[in-house]
Amino acid sequence: MQCESCQNKPAAVHLTDVSNNQKREIHLCEECAKDKGVTIKSHMNKDPHFPELFNQLVESQTDTAEDEKDVRCPKCGITYRKFRSSGKFGCPNDYVAFRKGLVNLLEKIHQKVQHVGKVPSRVGNELARQKELNQLREELSRAVEAEAYEKAAELRDRIYMLESRSRQE
Repeated sequence: MQCESCQNKPAAVHLTDVSNNQKREIHLCEECAKDKGVTIKSHMNKDPHFPELFNQLVESQTDTAEDEKDVRCPKCGITYRKFRSSGKFGCPNDYVAFRKGLVNLLEKIHQKVQHVGKVPSRVGNELARQKELNQLREELSRAVEAEAYEKAAELRDRIYMLESRSRQE
């Protein structure tokens, strides 16, 4: 792409101007950009150590403990550190092996660790039932710990009713 100002050199600076709900792109060579007062300093591409420095910066910003970074998947042998640098798992067991780090990572990225989006209609009812069963089981555990046996009996009966209903369907 050629510079829109001088039409001689290749464009190195690409500007996007949005004003009055209209988008306008301007492509300039470095000299024309300087002449028009556009100053952009970037040392990233010129530094041969940039990828290494960037990775060090990213690693320094993570809250993961050192021992957690050295966790290794027993099936494929990939380490958590390698997963973080490549962004790819080695096998499905990595979800289990790196659970603690993944939960922290997902909370940072999505602010939640449980899916809250749309669910296919064919699994919606079953998923809702499973969530309710899990919640009832947690309540049952708390009721037993608090020695609230009447409430625990009610919860046990509701769990039994939901489980028997799901077996019939």
